[in-house]
Amino acid sequence: MKTLQPYTSFNRTKSIEELQYYILRAKTSLEYLKFELNFFKSLLSKPIYKTKEINLYETLVNYKREIHTLNENNKELLTQLLLHANQIKKMKYKDLPFNNLFIKKHDDLELSIFNFKTKISDFKFRLFQYLESVVIN
Repeated sequence: MKTLQPYTSFNRTKSIEELQYYILRAKTSLEYLKFELNFFKSLLSKPIYKTKEINLYETLVNYKREIHTLNENNKELLTQLLLHANQIKKMKYKDLPFNNLFIKKHDDLELSIFNFKTKISDFKFRLFQYLESVVIN
């Protein structure tokens, strides 16, 4: 499943408070995604699947591996987000419009989070489709 809307940045005209608000929302969102991924991992270990499905075990193991990778990516993004939040705390309002490097870093981080959420959405779509076909009625 492809993204319908590409990422677009509107950060050039935002205040420090608006950027901090984005970071807080992104942090919360990534923490929720961590919880979701752990739930999916747990769900894949439950005895709720049709036992005669071809390659059931291998497919479930592959999904668990993918969840592990997504969790690692999530941890990395959370770390980057916290570092970025600390940089914003040190900035003065008057410095922001002149700090193109900082805005570029913020845009890059925002794009990484956007791409990660797109990847998560794709993963969930595929997982739900698969689970629908293998879960015992």
